[in-house]
Amino acid sequence: MSVRSRTRSLAEIDHKIVDQSRIIEETLTRLVAAGRPLSVLEVGFGWGRALTELAWMFHDHPIEFHGVDIDCKRPVEHSEDLREIARKFGIVPEPALAGFRVPQLHFYDATRLHFADESIDLIYSAVAIRFFERKAEFLEEVCRVLRPGGVALLQMAELDWNYPYGLANDDENITPYLSRMVLMHGTELIPVPAYFSLFEGDTFRFRFTIDSRCSIIIEKFQRGRLTLGLEYNAGLSGPTIGLPSWQRKLGKPKDGFRSVYDIPADMYRALVEQGLLRIN
Repeated sequence: MSVRSRTRSLAEIDHKIVDQSRIIEETLTRLVAAGRPLSVLEVGFGWGRALTELAWMFHDHPIEFHGVDIDCKRPVEHSEDLREIARKFGIVPEPALAGFRVPQLHFYDATRLHFADESIDLIYSAVAIRFFERKAEFLEEVCRVLRPGGVALLQMAELDWNYPYGLANDDENITPYLSRMVLMHGTELIPVPAYFSLFEGDTFRFRFTIDSRCSIIIEKFQRGRLTLGLEYNAGLSGPTIGLPSWQRKLGKPKDGFRSVYDIPADMYRALVEQGLLRIN
């Protein structure tokens, strides 16, 4: 990941999740209104610029801020390094810098989050998830650690991701759409939003940014876990660089990982019975 990707501002992260928005700040403002202590997590924080901005913006509120990234790289190898990031980008006024409560940083694979069940109120991520191999497992983890009343704001991919229901291509492309998460039943392509709609109800709601880059907004209403029942297809999954359809559409290599999953027969029947599979 480039230095630019690792140093994106909070405004840039907002726009990656939902274009021309301040969705992270607005969501946290709404959660703060409940009047209880909160916990916030950024997945893939890079140098921690956006996380530090958010922590300073809400420093007068009882909020714990956390960041998870796959590994530590200079200049951010410890939580205390965020004090220098705050200075470098002019986030915190110098007189307040020594007393600023910096976010807590953690370095590991976020496919398995090291947080207790129902312990985080807001989870957000931009750019990072496109590199995850096991995206479905990560989404299940997000839903596990979300507290009832909590929200997750997750950018999964860029534009042209929302492939329709239909037959898969018979080569390595599978679909000409630039999706980094593909669901299949045999040779049939199952749209991701249609599949997730099967799991909506009293516990979860899933909203997708259909007409732009792929972001998922998850709301959790009561205690519970998400079990998608998907089987990872290692043979069809792999890096997006080198896929001919991506090269033709983008004109240049585009990094990331395409995660392909097979859905079970009972879930396919439910999709058919509920009329969720429609040929466009």
